Amino acid sequence: MPDISPKPAKTFYLKCILTSCHRLPNNLNKSRLILFSTLNLSSGKFGTPITDDVSKLSILKQNIPSDYEIPVTFIPKEVAGTCWVVLNIYPLEQSLRKLSNMFGAVSSNKDNLIVFVAMLKSLRFTFDHEELETAMQVFQCHYQEENLLSGLYFDYIQDLLHAASQGTSGFSCKPPPCINRRLTPDGHEESRSSSWSKRTPLLLVLIPFAACVVLIVWQVRLSSF
Repeated sequence: MPDISPKPAKTFYLKCILTSCHRLPNNLNKSRLILFSTLNLSSGKFGTPITDDVSKLSILKQNIPSDYEIPVTFIPKEVAGTCWVVLNIYPLEQSLRKLSNMFGAVSSNKDNLIVFVAMLKSLRFTFDHEELETAMQVFQCHYQEENLLSGLYFDYIQDLLHAASQGTSGFSCKPPPCINRRLTPDGHEESRSSSWSKRTPLLLVLIPFAACVVLIVWQVRLSSF
């Protein structure tokens, strides 16, 4: 599990952010200053991540081809429950970081993506890092990786940020039992239940056939005496 712990002191963290802003374009400096001024950094509480910067998602949708697939690791809402936001913040942050690294230093797409990386990072730092790491480990078997089309990918970001702004997420959730999975020939995961359901019809045919063979062999042996 990668280190997701925040800096020891929030004031030091803010100084680092403001210092790093000087190396970024002016428009991104302003975006970051607006972003961090609207976030509540008290431990375990969400701030207000929905700022004017969220409108940049529409720009990214237009700039990145609609048929482009972006890899992301996540846990579905129906599995994560009330922990959906906290469990998906870090994987989405890493996915956005990798995507931003694909663009040049002077790319507006890179600048816009960095804004959302910073936004998710600041949200993550509002939680106790030990609780967050423990929760991610407990739910580890439920994480799945998919390649989302760019439109769905940015819709997913918007949904997560909107849910975060509602302040209803936390650690009060329990994971469902892990399901053992294996890879199918085409590289997709297959659950044990799915695999068993596919084998059942074959077993229903083989069992009577095997019984017939045993019966025939037994009758042949009796007739030989």
